[in-house]
Amino acid sequence: MLERRLPDGTAVWLDPMRDVKSLALSVTMAGGSAGEEPEERGATHFLEHLLFKRTRRRSGAAVARITDRLGGECDAYTTKESVSFHARVPSERAAEVVDLLLDLTSAPAFTAADVEVERGVILEEMAEAEDLAEDLLHEAFLRHLWPSHALGAPILGTKKTVTGLTRARLAARFRVIARPAGTLVAAAGAFDPDRLVELLTRSRGRRHAAPPAGPAAPVVAPGKPRAARCAFHLARPELQQTHLLVGGPTIPFCHPLVPAAWIASEVLGGGVSSRLWRDVRERRGLAYSIGTGLTLHRAAGVALVSAATQPKNLARLVATTARALRRFREEGVTRAELSRVRNQFHAEAALSLESTAARRETAVRAWLYRGRPYSAEQFLADVDRVTHDDVSAAIGYLYGPSGGAGAGQFGLGIAGPLPAGTRPEAFVRHLADDVSEALAA
Repeated sequence: MLERRLPDGTAVWLDPMRDVKSLALSVTMAGGSAGEEPEERGATHFLEHLLFKRTRRRSGAAVARITDRLGGECDAYTTKESVSFHARVPSERAAEVVDLLLDLTSAPAFTAADVEVERGVILEEMAEAEDLAEDLLHEAFLRHLWPSHALGAPILGTKKTVTGLTRARLAARFRVIARPAGTLVAAAGAFDPDRLVELLTRSRGRRHAAPPAGPAAPVVAPGKPRAARCAFHLARPELQQTHLLVGGPTIPFCHPLVPAAWIASEVLGGGVSSRLWRDVRERRGLAYSIGTGLTLHRAAGVALVSAATQPKNLARLVATTARALRRFREEGVTRAELSRVRNQFHAEAALSLESTAARRETAVRAWLYRGRPYSAEQFLADVDRVTHDDVSAAIGYLYGPSGGAGAGQFGLGIAGPLPAGTRPEAFVRHLADDVSEALAA
């Protein structure tokens, strides 16, 4: 990985590749939804939309035309801790894609009328998300788990906050996150590094002040979130299945046990040979699919188990999952499981090395969470150093009381119909108590 810096202080990380014909480029700002004030929830995601509406040099129609003309892909995404504008194009279009991405992210040019149009689009996006039981349940789970912290707030914001955002407030949010010292341009693929830096310098210009003496800290919400007891039900009687999330808070991204945590999550529910898949689906037929999720941020993370089943099977599904978690804590992983997951990670890393987009996103994550390059080779070396004791310790952080979460903070969320004749609050509380007792045993 080659590290450069533009005259205005913007970091540039370059990953030139041989034998490919594409260029994957992104402009990432280290400020996401977790850095927003309560009254501006959803502002960063709103900006993600608005910056495509027009620039100082291009109308929205012109942006759309050049996006289509470039071929490949051009899009953006917002996370809790960043917003990124990215493209993947044939390498001969490098000058055009550099010009487009830096034009989009140079300054807010959208109008008040643009804000009103896009507000309607975002409200439709929120309505669409509410139709997806899995997405709705996940957002609700985080709100219940971290009720007083920005990590628990939805990236899209709420209907109230999105409705209240003005052009002035959105432009102010742009000025907060669009700092050269908190911005990365990442490129992977077929390109000449010196030529690309020249294109970036010419396109970026000298519109910003001189870079500070050292790298600025990314814009994030301060403090570690305090977890609350999480047990709730979202009534969705129109659904045919009941959706389940079981989980709780865990370690942050840069904790030394993160490689062991990835292994533990994979062994428990990462694939068709995982413990949960074999027990819940293959042995008992309680769900079409079941799996684990591990989302890590700077201040904290969340470890989840997700599944869906018919309402009549919900109690059995929860009990089976709780027993599997307890056994996992007690037994740890076998040598065969550790070897299998290591081999799986090696294979996935090898495949990702062939993807310009995957290598670009690896660079973005390394910059955002580590502040230094972190190659696939370094990741695999860390994975290979993980011991059985490391995985056992990680399991405690993910699925037990040793991670500061405590069994009482291990939560349960349900969306969809409940078994006939049950009282929602009492039923959900009973299931949550079953999980907590199993983990505390």
